[in-house]
This record gives sequence, C-alpha cells and structure tokens, in this order.
Amino acid sequence: MKWSRIKALPIPWYYLVVGALILGTLQLLQEYVGYQINNYEFPFSWYILSVKFYGRYLSWVLLSPLLYRLARAFLRWLPQRTGADLGRIIIAVLGLAVLHVAILTLLTDVFTFFQLGYFTSWLQSNRLPVFLGNFSISLIQALIFVGIWVAVELYHNYQQKVIELNRAQLDALLMQLQPHFLFNTLHSVSALIDWDKKAAQKMITQLGDMLRQVLQNEDRHIVSVGEEVQFLRNYLAIEQVRFQDRLIADFDVAPEILGTQIPNLLLQPLVENALKHGLANTIENGRLDVRIKKIEAQEDFPKLGIEIEDNGIGFDPLERRTEAEQGLGLPNVEQRLQRHYPGQYSFEVRSSSGAGCVIEIQIPLIPILDAGKSNHSR
Repeated sequence: MKWSRIKALPIPWYYLVVGALILGTLQLLQEYVGYQINNYEFPFSWYILSVKFYGRYLSWVLLSPLLYRLARAFLRWLPQRTGADLGRIIIAVLGLAVLHVAILTLLTDVFTFFQLGYFTSWLQSNRLPVFLGNFSISLIQALIFVGIWVAVELYHNYQQKVIELNRAQLDALLMQLQPHFLFNTLHSVSALIDWDKKAAQKMITQLGDMLRQVLQNEDRHIVSVGEEVQFLRNYLAIEQVRFQDRLIADFDVAPEILGTQIPNLLLQPLVENALKHGLANTIENGRLDVRIKKIEAQEDFPKLGIEIEDNGIGFDPLERRTEAEQGLGLPNVEQRLQRHYPGQYSFEVRSSSGAGCVIEIQIPLIPILDAGKSNHSR
C-alpha cells in the first residue's frame, strides 16, 4: 500500500494509528479480564496477544485507502443501485476481509517466531476453522470500517457544500456591494471636487482602502474583528460624506477582541440596512453606534457580543414588511450565522416605530490564527 495514499485520506494517518492502538489496547485488556475471571491454568501471554490485537487494527490502517475507496464506491452506487455494481462491492469487501486475514496471519507468524522459534499457523491442525473464525471477524470489521468511512465522506461532502454556499453568498454580497456603492461614491467624489478637493482626495483614498481589503479577503470566509471594523470605518467615512452633517457614527470596540474571528462582511450589510431603511429619511442628528465586546458566560464559553444601534425611523415588529422595506441584509446575515455557527449564535432585532433599531448578535469567541487567517478562512 503506497504511503502517499494513506497521507491523502481525509483523516490524518496518525489519528488512524492512535485509534488502532486504542482499540487494540481495549481488546487486550478485555482478554486479560476474561482470563482473570475464568482462572485459566495456562499463562497469559502478553506478547502474543499484543501482536494479535495490535496487528489486527494496525493492519486496517494499512488497508484504509482500500476501505475509503469502497466507501466512495458505495456512495456512487446509492443513487443508481445497479446489481452489477453492488456485486462488485460485495466481492471487494469479501476480498478485503481475506486480505486482512492473510496480513494478520503473516504478522502473527513473524513476531511470534522471535519468541517461539517456529511459525504458529503452520502447526495448527484446525486451520480451516481458525481461518473461518478470523475471516468472520475481519468481515464484520471491514463492514464497520467501510461504514465509518462512508460517514466521513458524507461529512466531508457536507463541509464542502457549506464552503461553497458561504462562497456563493459572499460573492453575492460583494456583487451587491460594489456596483451601487461605487456609483454613489464616485458621484459624491465628483460633487466634492469642485468645492472641497481635500475631502474628495480623502474619499478616494478610503474607497481605495476598501476595495483593496475586499480583494485581499475575497477568498476568506473568516476575518479578524480588527479587519472587519477597519472596513466598516472606511465604509461609514464615505457614507458620512454623502449624509453630510446628518450622520454621526461611533465605534466602541474592546481592544482585546480585535484578534478574534468574525465572518467576512458580516457587519456591512447590517450597517447599510440601518442607513438605507432607518437613517436615510432623517433630517438631522442621525446616529449609528457599533459596539463589539467580549461577553463572559457563566455556564458556557465566552461570546463575542455585537450591537448595531441607530436612532432612525424604526419599524413596528408586528407589521408585515416587504423585502424592499426591510432589506435583504437581515435575513442574509442570519443565514450566514446559521451556516457558520449552527446552534451556537443568537440574532435579535429590537425596534419600534419612530424609536430606532437595535441589532444584537452573539457568536462564539474564537481567536484568529496566523495573523488574520484561520483554519476556516478558505
């Protein structure tokens, strides 16, 4: 069995080895307990039984690429369920069980030879019953391990689909963000050039920083809170020019959580929703507060608490609103939270007509890895 094929498995090879050692140890201890209970007269051979049980499970590690191929063949068979393919799978499982018995017999003979000076399998008068007993055990184990690899492959496929969904949703957000936002920003820049060139230059710089960050993070599903907040600052700085004196934006972000994880572009749709549906029609004194902090939980792990509050027109939560009235930001954000943190997040919107709106989010507080990139970032 090629070593490269073992290394290419979805589960790292050293996990498989550790699992085999644990199973071998448990069966060895079970055998010893049975020996003590039954008070057998012959001595308990730790060496021979260790070779037998550890060899049984470590040999499955060597055969794991074949088990994995069988699992994938079974998954390909499920939608079509053709008799010919099923027959080939059954023959492969039986052949794999025979191969496992052969490897186990060879390992046992080689290792016991050093202690006894002869090959034990050669001296057995009841070779057929012993073979059938070992074959039945290997066949059962082969079916179990193929089932485990089927579960691993299904979970792996599920993860890939989640990543693809997140990628598609992030792409949709970027497509939604860029065209109309660029149009509005460039329109504001053109208006500023005639009477405030410094403000126009600053706005272009902020737009460049935003677009640079979008390009740098376009393949990342997870970024740091610091990166997300900086993107939001640039976005709101540009929006403040458009709102002129009608918008005050305030950030209250705890420094210790700047290096924790947050889904990429999670906050911008919420802020855009607040500006478009809450503050756009205010005449003056529009205010938007962004608060991010660490929340200590008594019976759970710490949470990352996010609050976005505006003093806009608000809405009556009992009143049914169309998508155009409520925007797509809120449902999209909740769907992304469900995909990233199933059962581990809270998302609450509080509002009343004429009294603004508060959005509260809590997600697991997880440190970012490798200077802004995590294991889930791609």
